[in-house]
Amino acid sequence: MIVIGERINGTRKSIREAIEKKDKEFIKKEIKKQVECGSDYIDLNAGIGKGKEREKEDIKWLIECLYEVGNIPPCIDSSDPDVIDFALSLVKTSDKMINSINGEKEKIEKLLPVIKKYPESKIICLTMDEKGIPSDYKKRVEIAENLIRILNEVGVKNENIFVDCLVEPISVNYENGLIFLNALKEVKKLNVKTTCGLSNVSFGLPDRKLVNKYFLAFCIYEGLDSAIVDPTVPDIREAICVSEMLTGKDEFCMKYIRSKREKCF
Repeated sequence: MIVIGERINGTRKSIREAIEKKDKEFIKKEIKKQVECGSDYIDLNAGIGKGKEREKEDIKWLIECLYEVGNIPPCIDSSDPDVIDFALSLVKTSDKMINSINGEKEKIEKLLPVIKKYPESKIICLTMDEKGIPSDYKKRVEIAENLIRILNEVGVKNENIFVDCLVEPISVNYENGLIFLNALKEVKKLNVKTTCGLSNVSFGLPDRKLVNKYFLAFCIYEGLDSAIVDPTVPDIREAICVSEMLTGKDEFCMKYIRSKREKCF
């Protein structure tokens, strides 16, 4: 399971305040904590609603904070292709991720030139288009197929494509979990990687950590390759470790045994 640490996001109050104050020690502590808890990538979102130029300034600062902690691969998270392009030009590691492209024609046209410059990057693909997120899982798979074809044409290999079938809240529609899982199963047949923003599933419900933990276990069973999560939550680490063991991804149960010995959860 590839873990993308979600905590460095300008929509979170504490992170927004740290970005505005340029509180480097706070951000570095947040990064370090996620890495120590198993993050393979650190998602960096500098969007605090103050325009493109400010977002560029802030993403540059976040990248500097990241590299002061270590040579950690970033996941550049922005809705603005210009910001993504600028940020990628500052990334030192060959391993990096773009979050994200979707099926909207305008979005594709604006981001594709950036992806062409960095075809070795891992790309998160969202299964939505101009009409929003389809309620039919088959339509989500169709959008995924189209995005995979487009990315292949500009040199992105399947192994670097991470399709996000888009988890929606169970509280809004009790079938949303099944819709995602059905889409996930079909996308796995396309020979690409998969990911998701896990915590969306529990929005509006009590004890969200409990819901997130069990849903993550279901997703891993269906072959989820990565997730954008908060790895500092013990329930998340537990779900990943135990589920991977039970689905044959932990040879001789060594990761599980080591995790229990080290009291990782």
